[in-house]
Amino acid sequence: MLCEIARKLNADELSRIEALERDLGLIIVAFSCRTLDPEREERLRQIMDELGPPLRVAPAEPDEAQLDTIRAAEATLGVALVAVQA
Repeated sequence: MLCEIARKLNADELSRIEALERDLGLIIVAFSCRTLDPEREERLRQIMDELGPPLRVAPAEPDEAQLDTIRAAEATLGVALVAVQA
């Protein structure tokens, strides 16, 4: 599976994510994910290894109510949402 920062969000979707951040007091990053065939997965892994270490950010620790809200937004928006620490 390949996930990348969601780049094709429209103004409505961005507003929804910004509202979610304000309501929950969390920083939210949106990802679009897709499955690749195994051969492409291996080529992608090799390319990523050549690029060097990825940037790391600590995950936030949302409570169950916040997670439920995030999951509902994911279902509506069709993206994976990850809460991170600033």
